[in-house]
Amino acid sequence: MQHKVVRVGRRTGECDPASARSPVAAVAGSSGVTRRQAVGAGAALAAAVGAGGVPATVRAAATLRGPAGDPAFWKRPRELWITRPQVGEQLRAVYWSDGRVQQEGYQRINRLYRDVMAGQQRPISIDLLDLNYVMQTAVHRLLSPRPLVLISGFRTAQTNARVGGVEPNIHFTGQADDSVYERMSLADNYRLARYFQVGGLGFYPDRGSIHKDVGPRRSWVEYGPARPRRA
Repeated sequence: MQHKVVRVGRRTGECDPASARSPVAAVAGSSGVTRRQAVGAGAALAAAVGAGGVPATVRAAATLRGPAGDPAFWKRPRELWITRPQVGEQLRAVYWSDGRVQQEGYQRINRLYRDVMAGQQRPISIDLLDLNYVMQTAVHRLLSPRPLVLISGFRTAQTNARVGGVEPNIHFTGQADDSVYERMSLADNYRLARYFQVGGLGFYPDRGSIHKDVGPRRSWVEYGPARPRRA
């Protein structure tokens, strides 16, 4: 299956179809976790993600398969561990529990996802947070606990123009982030994101980041650093 590039950078290429293989073979295989351990953890996670009452975008990410299950997965408090080196901040916050958004934790996440240049924030998509929750659980189970390193979250149109982003941009609506996981190679971060892809997926090798969103499904690779524009 070929994946078209939908954004043109200084140099572009097609997303490597091989990169969509299971992180059992990619992430776990390169990190000292046995295939049996990875399959067991991945199977339980997959069955949990496939449970009823789960947001459609996250159900679509349940591409792992296996007999083991974890029915309580979505009933547990959903906590995210995120760090943002740009501003020297990090948090561990529960954004969902007891069947509803937990405002204290959710507002803390919105704050961390803010447009730093503009000093503005907006509500971040729960679907995006749920996707991060699924991916973070997979990383914690297959490897070890580690934070998501947030590079970019919500973005205003003014900041987007300054950093040379495309318009319209799904960062405007709080449905996207650029991020990586600590202590994982960029290639393994990409494989993980590709495996759980539900919407947009961008691979920025020269910037050391991965874009993911919960909008329409599409993929691209863009080389070269971000090129700021003068106001």
